[in-house]
Amino acid sequence: MTRIYLVRHGETDWNRDLRLQGILDVGLNEVGMRQGRRIAKRFSSMRGLKVYTSPLRRALHTATLLPSLGKDCPVIIEPRLREIDHGAWTGLTMDQITRDFSEEFARWQLRPDRVRPRGGESLQEAYRRASSFLHEFTKTSMGSDALIVSHGVINALLVCAALGAPLARLWDFPQPNAHVTVLRVEGRKIVGIKGWDDDAH
Repeated sequence: MTRIYLVRHGETDWNRDLRLQGILDVGLNEVGMRQGRRIAKRFSSMRGLKVYTSPLRRALHTATLLPSLGKDCPVIIEPRLREIDHGAWTGLTMDQITRDFSEEFARWQLRPDRVRPRGGESLQEAYRRASSFLHEFTKTSMGSDALIVSHGVINALLVCAALGAPLARLWDFPQPNAHVTVLRVEGRKIVGIKGWDDDAH
């Protein structure tokens, strides 16, 4: 049995203010740093984990708080794990998006798979790159548990990939800051998914 731990990065000021970050490189705030240290503590008894992270600073900083796991856990930067590009919505608060892009944002909430913000990335595009990493890992890295530190939309898409769920169900898999989801892998196939607190490890 191999386990893949999907971790969303710790909180940023923009998360707190409900402002979309997308591919902008926003760092952790004090709450986010405490969350990262708390994640590291929860994994402190594990050794030999592979740690992969998005290159964006909020995820990378969360991941680099994890070397308390030991020197045998190098942090590997994986560009395919960067957050979805929100295009014209990037940098705006949810209230601003609701006001300025009301119809488009209403569709995003109901059918995110049918919306592509102007100048941004579609869910399908983000899914292709994120799921390609997940499938590659399950085919080549069996026997080694892994931590994947990424973002809200990307981790939800990875859960969709794990379950074979349609992208329209994205919001069924909320990923709050510092949330951990556990994927169980057997025979190069994902056979189960649980929240951290439900997992017997």
